[in-house]
Amino acid sequence: PASLKAASTIKDTLESRKDASFTVTRFNTYDTVAVKYTDDQMDVIMDDIQVACFGSPSSVDSWLKNVDRILGIEDLSDEDKKKAPGSNGYVVAVCIGNTTAKRCLESGRWNAMDIYYPKSDPGIKGWADSCFQAAGDIMEDSFWS
Repeated sequence: PASLKAASTIKDTLESRKDASFTVTRFNTYDTVAVKYTDDQMDVIMDDIQVACFGSPSSVDSWLKNVDRILGIEDLSDEDKKKAPGSNGYVVAVCIGNTTAKRCLESGRWNAMDIYYPKSDPGIKGWADSCFQAAGDIMEDSFWS
């Protein structure tokens, strides 16, 4: 997920990797207000997306609001939302830095092992490196599953 106004740097960098065995799909999650996905977009998110890249805490919040809507859990308490299967969209979170990663963890929708972020190099390069790490871990897990 990204801001509607954000440059496509991350997407372009990920797609330019010659050794990549994954597909990059960009979803804009907010502009000045959160994006509301169509049902078709939510089907793609819930069925095909394994990694969600978050550039800000507000993008995490926007993502979760859309997931809540598609799961029909908007009216549940935060505690009950945390317990709902797929309450994070069945994705690992890749965050630009520790503030955004902390928002994912505090949401209670991810466990710490499913949140990737650059611990020593926040920003675009560290974020991209975290994306590659997450994608590699998912591919390895799929291989052994």
